[in-house]
Parts: sequence; structure tokens; C-alpha cells
Amino acid sequence: MISPEEKFMVNILYRSESRILNGIDINTINFENLIKLATSHLMLPALYFNINKKNHSHLFPDDFIDYIKNIYSINKARNTVLLSEAKELSELLYKNNIKHIFLKGTALLLSNVFEDIGERMIGDIDFIIQHKDEEKTTKVLDNGFQISPLRHFKPTHLNRQVYKTIALEPHLELLEPRNRWVFNSKRLISAFKQESKTIITPGKPFLFDHCIYALQIRDRGFFIPFHGNRSIYDIYKLDCKNSLTINNIKKDIFIKHFFITIDKFKIFDIPISTTLLSSCSERMYGYLKISFFRILFITQNYIKKCVLVTQLFFNNEIRGYALNKISIHYHNKTLLKYLYTCLKH
Repeated sequence: MISPEEKFMVNILYRSESRILNGIDINTINFENLIKLATSHLMLPALYFNINKKNHSHLFPDDFIDYIKNIYSINKARNTVLLSEAKELSELLYKNNIKHIFLKGTALLLSNVFEDIGERMIGDIDFIIQHKDEEKTTKVLDNGFQISPLRHFKPTHLNRQVYKTIALEPHLELLEPRNRWVFNSKRLISAFKQESKTIITPGKPFLFDHCIYALQIRDRGFFIPFHGNRSIYDIYKLDCKNSLTINNIKKDIFIKHFFITIDKFKIFDIPISTTLLSSCSERMYGYLKISFFRILFITQNYIKKCVLVTQLFFNNEIRGYALNKISIHYHNKTLLKYLYTCLKH
């Protein structure tokens, strides 16, 4: 069931000026709950921007407007700094011949998806590099990330760190190893081939997919009754409806589930008919598909650990690496204790 506060927030964000009060009794709105709701979805700046843009400040208490205006102003100032640092970072990476592509909220801002840079709350600067540039990037950024010969899978990202004032998250992949069959960096091969020295961001179709898969898979939106208004707002601002077809949506259970979940808000005019039987069967299909790859991942993990045991005792280079790590990080541990620690993870 949609609360009056969420219904009101949806109207403010997505409806025209004349329809903001459609189905809303303003006397039933608890403005404190509205702030809590918008805060939990990271939507306070977007809420203020749309209230101001649609000239509906008169519907709200003065202290409410003052509070969300302050949050919006702080966020806009921070995003101004973020864009400046993203451009400086890009110059630094290009100077060291490291190709990179900005992702997520940073890419949305750089792509001018939003009318106002203060609308979107962003946690850090996300960008992706090629696997071959991993070691070079750690040195350029002084990341402190150690590339271990014992590592079995490419990590999703390197250590998170602060560049100047904004945190960076250098990605090697888009999702965790067990989910890369759904969505991975191969989608960006053509973008990495560009010779441009300007800032590169993915196209809107990629940003659209990444937004949905991150919500549905990484944030487990496919498995629990959860929707993120920030993700919905990103999709709305990307305006990808023209590139979507009903057939494409039906073929991808994650995208279809996203639109079915938010159909109750009537934001997108994308008719997707569903029955209880088809919904259950699709959900079961999704569970089975993901479970299969998780079992495969666990099986591969055990195989890798068996290989690790063999390598530690028969490969001089890896045994030397392990003993060196023990002497630096694991005082008074024997090789067997170190091996036990590795096998537990």
C-alpha cells in the first residue's frame, strides 16, 4: 500500500504542475514523515527542485521548505566540487595513459541528464578502468591496493579512497563475480576503444541498464519487495522510453520486474500485463537461474582453494609471496595458519 506521503512525493517528482494534488488531501500529509521518506530514498534535493520548479512552495510549511532548501543548496555545492574533481581526475588518468569511463551518478551529471546539478545526491565518483591498467591506476592514485597472485576473481572495484574532498571508487567490473553473467564490462569495449581525450561517459541505454541491474541484483530489488525512488528518478530523467520496446522488456526478467514493481505509481506509460501465475513462474525462473550460477561460483571457489593448496606447497613464487605477507601482516603465523586463514574466506 502506498502511503499518502509517498503518493504526494511521486506527484511532486513526476506529475505536471496541475496534477500535483491529484488524489491528495493535503491535510492528511505528515510533513515530518515526508522528510523521513525522502531522506531514506536520497530524494530531498530533487523534492525541493521540483517543488520550486512547479511553484508549489505554498503547499508546505515554511520550516519544511527552509530545511529541504538547505539540503538542496549543500548538495548542489558538493556536486559542483564533485564535477570539478572528476574533471581533474580524468586529466590525471589520461596523462598516465589510463583509459576510463565514468559510471552511475557521476556519469549522469556529466551527461547533463538532470536540469540542475543539485537534484541528484551522489556518494562518490565511480569510474571503470581496464583490467590491464589496474596496477598503474593503484600507483597513480596511491591507492594502497595490493594485487595478490592468490586472487581468483577480478574484484568489482579497488579500494575506496578520498581523492581531494570526494571519495573515488575505481571499478574493474560492474557487478560481483557471481552476477557478471547478467551484466559485465564487455558492454563497454567500444567505449574503451575511443581515442578521445575528453571525458567519456556511457550512452543512455547502458546507464539505463546499469541503474536497473544495480537495483535489482546488487541491492536485491528482485528478491525483496523494494524499490528505490532515486533509481526510478534516474530512469525517468534518462527518458529511455523511446529506446524500449515491450518485447525487450519481456525478454529481460530484471527489467520487467523493475517496471512491474513500480507500476503502482503510474509514472511510465509502459503497459506490461502480468498474471499471478506468470509473475510467480518468472520469479521462480529468476531464482533458479541465479541459484545455478551461485552454486557454480561456490564450486569454482572450492576448486580454486584446492589449486591454492597445491600451489602454496609446490610453486616457489606463490609460497614466497605468502611467506612475505605472513612476515609483514601476520606476525607469528606459520604457513599452515596462513593457509587456514585463506581457505576460510
